[in-house]
Amino acid sequence: MNILIEGWRSINHSYALVNQWQIYELIKSSNISFKDISFSDKNWNSQRNDSGLRDNIKNIINKIPQPSDDIHYDITYRISAPFNFDKKFKSKVVFVFATSEYKNDLTKSNFINGDPIQLGKEKKFFIHTPSNWSKKSFLAAGFREDQVVVVPHGVDVETFYLISEDKKKIIRDKYKINSEDFVLTNIGAMTQNKGVEDLIAAYGILKKKNKNLKLILKDQSNLYGRNANNPIKNMHDSKFNERYKIFNDQMYNDIIIISKNLNFNELRDIYSITDCYVSPYKAEGFNLTPLEAAACGTQIMVTDGGPTNDYFDDCMGFKIESEEKNLDNVIYLSPKINSLIEILDSTMNKIDKKKNIRSKFVHKNFSWENIVKKLKKEFENKLSK
Repeated sequence: MNILIEGWRSINHSYALVNQWQIYELIKSSNISFKDISFSDKNWNSQRNDSGLRDNIKNIINKIPQPSDDIHYDITYRISAPFNFDKKFKSKVVFVFATSEYKNDLTKSNFINGDPIQLGKEKKFFIHTPSNWSKKSFLAAGFREDQVVVVPHGVDVETFYLISEDKKKIIRDKYKINSEDFVLTNIGAMTQNKGVEDLIAAYGILKKKNKNLKLILKDQSNLYGRNANNPIKNMHDSKFNERYKIFNDQMYNDIIIISKNLNFNELRDIYSITDCYVSPYKAEGFNLTPLEAAACGTQIMVTDGGPTNDYFDDCMGFKIESEEKNLDNVIYLSPKINSLIEILDSTMNKIDKKKNIRSKFVHKNFSWENIVKKLKKEFENKLSK
């Protein structure tokens, strides 16, 4: 199969990372050409926003040839933002990778060169999105049911796995975390949809009676210019804090903020010393970090009703009760803070006996190798019609 990929690579933006992992698997069985698409932020580059991938993977991806007029392409695969909905392409079919964090929120600012309603009539134009939650937004915009293909993301099983207790102790010592400490973690952009303020609120409430509770926040300030201090300040200035008075020196001092770029081994280390990875998100297209954490054996806590329902299994951890809300026709989830606090409070008093089970579950079902096989199968299915 000849595939022309038009998209992002080399940096640690989620689209670029997904693209690079997919390339790493596709190139084993397909002929790949690559056309670089300009990043949506002129300040992004591989020096400032390095992907963190292993050098051998970077080398493979960097050596992919440019498109050639001599090659008859089966698939054009576009993965960048805004989404390129141009119905003109030099292949048999085109797939556009696209996500929608909020239901029914595909606005004109999200895409260029096309109209979803008109594209709904195109027989060789397809959307690849990673969750059924995200799919609903594209259907609402005008795409056909059979036109929107759901294939989830995967994890790098060579990096995200269960490490030894001895190694965990070394990593905990590095971050000055004691063996008796219970660690909550969230990794992400620190934007409002991630629900980090709710996590800080729950942490603050529980910290009053659990002195050994710690919170790790790994932000992506190098990409988005927003660090973990933003949601902390928002919560500090909130009516919630005015009422419950959760902030004090000990509470604040036990929040560990990581802003620097980390490679994938360093990310694994953070997941591995975490007792519970907490993602009380309001809107996500997929939410990969809890899946990576579970691959490391770490129990996870995610909002119920969203895209994580596609991959969540009981062995992984817990779902936070939520309500679906509609604000100006933008649909999102509102996780219930009481549910989050109650589950965390209960979890801290129990021994986690499912680390091996959940790590094996993720490795079996969500390795990038298996996920990309599903994606390629979708390519083949659409080519045969």
